[in-house]
Amino acid sequence: MTSVSKEERYRVLLKSTRFYKKQLPDEEEYVQVIVKEFQDVGIDCYINEYKKRAFMSYKDASSSKKLRNIKKEVTKNHTYILITTSVDQVKGFIDVEKRSIDKSEQSTYNTLITFYQRVFTVFIKTFIFNNPDCSQEELYTFLDNTLWREDPKLIQTNMLNIHTDLPSVIDKYNITGVLAEEIINNLLEIIPRPKYKYTIKLQVNSLSLRASEDIKEALIHLNGLIGVEFKVDSAPHYICNIIKDYHKDDPPDKNIIRYTANMKKYMEIIYKAQLFMKLTGVDYVLQ
Repeated sequence: MTSVSKEERYRVLLKSTRFYKKQLPDEEEYVQVIVKEFQDVGIDCYINEYKKRAFMSYKDASSSKKLRNIKKEVTKNHTYILITTSVDQVKGFIDVEKRSIDKSEQSTYNTLITFYQRVFTVFIKTFIFNNPDCSQEELYTFLDNTLWREDPKLIQTNMLNIHTDLPSVIDKYNITGVLAEEIINNLLEIIPRPKYKYTIKLQVNSLSLRASEDIKEALIHLNGLIGVEFKVDSAPHYICNIIKDYHKDDPPDKNIIRYTANMKKYMEIIYKAQLFMKLTGVDYVLQ
C-alpha cells in the first residue's frame, strides 16, 4: 500500500474516530462544538470530540430580542465551549446550550482539548500508518489498550512527565510492542520540555534621603550579577524569575543536581552583593 493511500486512510479514520472511550458525553458536561447551520428552531452543531451532531434549541428564547442575541453570540463554522443539557444514551441525541463561562475556565478547557488532540493524533496516526488495512474497531481496540487506559482529563498531568519520568508514562498508557519507539519519539517531539523556574524575592529598604535612587542603583548592580531584572512586586518587595531549560539528554537525577547547584549559585551571588548594597545605604532580606 502506498504512502498516499496510508494518508488517505488516516484522513478517513480521523474523521470518524471519537477522542474518548465513552461514546457520548454526560449531561452537564462542557464540550467543544462547531456551529454548523442555523435552523428556524435552533442551531445544528457538531461535537468533534465525540464525532456526534448536537442541537442548540431556541426554546429558551422567550422574545425576538433574546433570539437575536443568541444569533449574535455564535457564528457559523466557529468553535465554542457549550454545555450538554440532555443526552439520549440510546438514540444518541444531544442537546447543548451556551452558558456563561469564565474566560480563564474556557481557556483551560480549550488548552486541554488541544493538548489531548495532539496526543490522540500521535497514537492513531502511528497505528494507522503501520496498519493501513485496519478497521475502525481495530483502531478502537488499540486506543482501548493504550490512550484510553487513563482519564482524558489527566492527559496533561500525565504526559508532561514524559521528559522526566518516561517509565511512568509508558506504564500508564501501555506503550509497548513494535509501535512503542515511534509513539514515544513522536510524543517527545510535540510535548514541551519542562523548564526550571527560580523565583527570588527581596524586601529592600533604605533610610537614605535619596532612598529611591540608592535602591535603583543597587538593583541595577544586582541585575548585572544575576543576569535577570528585579521588578517591583509590591514595594518594598522586588522579585525576579529565572527560567532555565530542562536538559533533555540528562536523566532526571542529574537535572535535579543541576537545579540545586544553580539555586545555590544564585543565593551566593545575592549574599555577596548584600555587602555592596549596604555600603550604598540599602539593605534587603530574602523573602
